[in-house]
Amino acid sequence: MNPQSPGEIEDEILNQAALWCMCLQDETCTSEERLAFQEWIQLDPRHAFEYAKMLEIWDLSDQLPANPGTSKKLLTEPSARRDGMRKM
Repeated sequence: MNPQSPGEIEDEILNQAALWCMCLQDETCTSEERLAFQEWIQLDPRHAFEYAKMLEIWDLSDQLPANPGTSKKLLTEPSARRDGMRKM
């Protein structure tokens, strides 16, 4: 068995944080899952850090266009990409 590299461990924590974020936002999240999350968050300081980053991303996602066609247009239309690059 090969030990994980630091980058792989960080990726795994990031993935776990994303899963917890989705789970806790779901109306069907159980009290057992919330307890498991509390245990996970206390295992490693990196867990809380990555989870906080996921919450920021979740909040920012509310600012994305609601119309799927608009999102696709922003991602694929050359003029939209150029305009977006100028704003950065």
